[in-house]
Amino acid sequence: MELTIIDFTFIVVYFILLIIIGFVVNKKESNEDFLISSRKLGLLSGISTINASKTGAIIMAYTALVFLYGVSAVWYFIGTLLGYLIFIPFAIKLYKQSEMKQYTLAEYFYKNYGKVTGNISNLLTIIIMLGFLIINLTAAATVFEFFTNISLLISAIIILSAILLYIILRGFKAVVKTDLVQYIAILGILIIIPIALLNLGNETLNLNINLFEIGAKNLFGFLLLGFLFPFASPELWQRLYALPNTKTLKKSILYSSLVYFIFGSLLTYIALLIRDTLPNIDPNIAFVNGLTQMLPAGLIGLTVVLLISAFMSSIDTYLYTASSAFVQNFMKEKNKDYIKKKIRITIFVFGIIGLILTILISNLVDSVYLTAFVVVLAIPTIITWIKPKIDNVILKFGFIIGMVVVLSLLPFEFLKETVDPGIILKGIGATLFGLFIGWLYSILKRKN
Repeated sequence: MELTIIDFTFIVVYFILLIIIGFVVNKKESNEDFLISSRKLGLLSGISTINASKTGAIIMAYTALVFLYGVSAVWYFIGTLLGYLIFIPFAIKLYKQSEMKQYTLAEYFYKNYGKVTGNISNLLTIIIMLGFLIINLTAAATVFEFFTNISLLISAIIILSAILLYIILRGFKAVVKTDLVQYIAILGILIIIPIALLNLGNETLNLNINLFEIGAKNLFGFLLLGFLFPFASPELWQRLYALPNTKTLKKSILYSSLVYFIFGSLLTYIALLIRDTLPNIDPNIAFVNGLTQMLPAGLIGLTVVLLISAFMSSIDTYLYTASSAFVQNFMKEKNKDYIKKKIRITIFVFGIIGLILTILISNLVDSVYLTAFVVVLAIPTIITWIKPKIDNVILKFGFIIGMVVVLSLLPFEFLKETVDPGIILKGIGATLFGLFIGWLYSILKRKN
């Protein structure tokens, strides 16, 4: 696929703007700016960074899922909308309990349920963040390879290097500032694309809308994954800790969830158009391959900007969140200069680990299975909301058994030709079983 001069202009202007923001803004930042943006995120920044962090590879992965399951894949977005709305009162509780002193999800478990439970939840945090990093880096490298014919490895190295340039220097504040620009670009372009497709006469296509095409098991898998997502999203928790007050927190989560559902609706429509027009293309690259064939010359560059914006806004978030969780919770250092230095080193190390795993997996649909760890962290988290005084032994069993089962299932899931959302239900079942075993053990322990 050859890009026109207009296409390259869109891409170059975007990257120049992003580099300026990443390097120039707030050169004299404090340690708190680097670590958590001094807890001064405004409403617009809150909305954009909450959504940008979970947009990324969902564009490619979700389009692939629409190819497999049709419009019924939208149950993921329906579940996410419900999950975020229900999460709001819990988020307010978290914010008040943190007393504006916490930075990570695991600190909630350290404070309320002890060191071991905190360490397990922190390990899960890192696994989940690295999993999403791999998904997004795989998607980004796949797109770059598609347009340049550069190998997946070199493509991944180029993209990761660009992100490391600004995130190591500016930390969390750079992530938030770039998220604002990136999400505005994502929404703007996502609105332009359907308009361009409609002008080509695609509105007459038969989209064959059936919300239940996916089947009951897969429907509940997608619905539950979306619903549980905010309760096990370390990057979301970090952002709510960065907000100045509960009023801004409530509005940020509410408005971001509504905007995200609109984003999902637009993406569903585009994916259905592509599937109906080009049913035989590879689902892994259906979004980019479809639009390059369907859009007029001059707008393909916008597609590239859309995808790169989405991927970079997610990769930098997951990379920073994983590094922050590792340093601030496992190293237990109080000196913020030291924390800042170690986070920078860890960002680089985790970036290399993510790169290696991306090349080993190298398949976008397969990498989606890594999201199964979300439910292992989410279920116990919800239980602590329902029953705050729960015995930490119960949580330990839930975490450990859930993790072991999901890890044991992954090799078999990778061998399947299509994505099976049933792994989400298996992960939920294993975690609930673990909580039940922990409950029995706690009863026996008290009797003895």
